[in-house]
Amino acid sequence: MAIENPCFWNEFELKQPPLVTLQVEDTGFAKNVFVVINRFLQQLSEPDAKDFDETAALIGRLMARRKNSFRNMPGFRAVCKLNAALCRLLRLDLARDLEQFRGALPDACDADLAGAMPTRSSLEFILVRLLGFFHLHERIRDCCITAATYFTQLLRNNFFMDFTTLLIAAIAKINKLSIMQASKSATLYNKLRLQVTKFPQVDKHKFLAENQELPLKLQPLKSTLNETKDAATPALVLKPVKVITKVEKAKLKAKSDVGTVIARDDTPAQCVTKTKFNEEALATVADAQQFIARESKARKQNPPPDTCLTKKITKHEWLAAQTLFQRKLSKDPVKALSIFRKFIVSKIK
Repeated sequence: MAIENPCFWNEFELKQPPLVTLQVEDTGFAKNVFVVINRFLQQLSEPDAKDFDETAALIGRLMARRKNSFRNMPGFRAVCKLNAALCRLLRLDLARDLEQFRGALPDACDADLAGAMPTRSSLEFILVRLLGFFHLHERIRDCCITAATYFTQLLRNNFFMDFTTLLIAAIAKINKLSIMQASKSATLYNKLRLQVTKFPQVDKHKFLAENQELPLKLQPLKSTLNETKDAATPALVLKPVKVITKVEKAKLKAKSDVGTVIARDDTPAQCVTKTKFNEEALATVADAQQFIARESKARKQNPPPDTCLTKKITKHEWLAAQTLFQRKLSKDPVKALSIFRKFIVSKIK
């Protein structure tokens, strides 16, 4: 069966087989192995790899700075998991294992020359490390999409504008660089996997158990979930909002003016009208404070009455709206009232 159990490839202290070499008659295939490993190591030292480390450090600092503010939000839990995966990737140190294996390859690789080659177990250890590297980037991709989905919704509701904008930008960058590294590691794995049978094997130093088998091929990661067949989340794209001037609004209103709508008198008496929200009820800060007190009292009832306008708003969104309103109130009451009113209008329709 294929190795898909994370208890194997995801171990930090994975026992490495002894790096021994055996004499073989044909060393021509070792040249291709040396070239693909050397190319991958060069890619790890490119500027994109340094940007990956810097962005990962930025995400860690942002998480630590606002840990108390967002610890109960689902999106922040995804950021914590993302930071844990980035720290685990740092401890993996794939480049060190590749350099050690590359150093054991013969200097002169020729089909007509004999030479000392590392054993098959050493190559299988490298392949397992590449599996761990690839699956960690797969987890990073999933955490990025989950976190960005949540914080994009906060951004649309004008919550924590500065912080969420910076966080989404960092998540987008780490997601892009992670997919690039995952694709390179999948390419290296697929090329090395074809060379396994050409390496000499020592029964005494077997690395894989009899019921374990390496996957034949790794598929490159997709950038978004909607590119897969079982997509459940749309692409995270912020569409620009078209600005409509007052003149255009007047023209649209003139075109849509088709007369005065007259209510019918034959409406059934037993028909219950739905309670509608009038945003003019939040004209002042005092109105907003009274609205928060009234709605908080109604939300505590189980179930909330029909007069509760905010019963469809989730608990953490309602608490976040109150917290933001109280923070902004002391500095800029007008801005605090405007943000709170926009949030309520967007939620109550």
